[in-house]
Amino acid sequence: MGQSLKTVDEPSLAPGVFDRLQQATADTASVAELYRDYLADVRSALVELRSALERKQAEEFRSRAHYVKGSSLILGANVVAQCCTKLEEMGRHSEFSGAEQLLDRTASAIDRVEAELVMRLGPVVAPAKGSAA
Repeated sequence: MGQSLKTVDEPSLAPGVFDRLQQATADTASVAELYRDYLADVRSALVELRSALERKQAEEFRSRAHYVKGSSLILGANVVAQCCTKLEEMGRHSEFSGAEQLLDRTASAIDRVEAELVMRLGPVVAPAKGSAA
């Protein structure tokens, strides 16, 4: 785990990805729905990752991390994707040292993505409370 993750200087959303999505849909409500679904999904996946970690289920851990990494890359949440790349490697090698702290960093990165999206799209982008633990 020698590489450090960029979390301070790097934007929550990759420059241009949000703009391209907004241009492609030409509908802010559709973009908000897409990101709202993403946020609910990754928060749910984070709960599943923590559960897999508790049970030391390496393949499930790796698979969920891979899933979150992919959806995060598509939607421009690069810091979340970077965290998940490391989590995926942990699962691949069944090496969980530092995984809890990295899951906390991932949760913080998701919070920053949500905060940026709320600034750009308004509170409608935030998933309903209780939609994910």
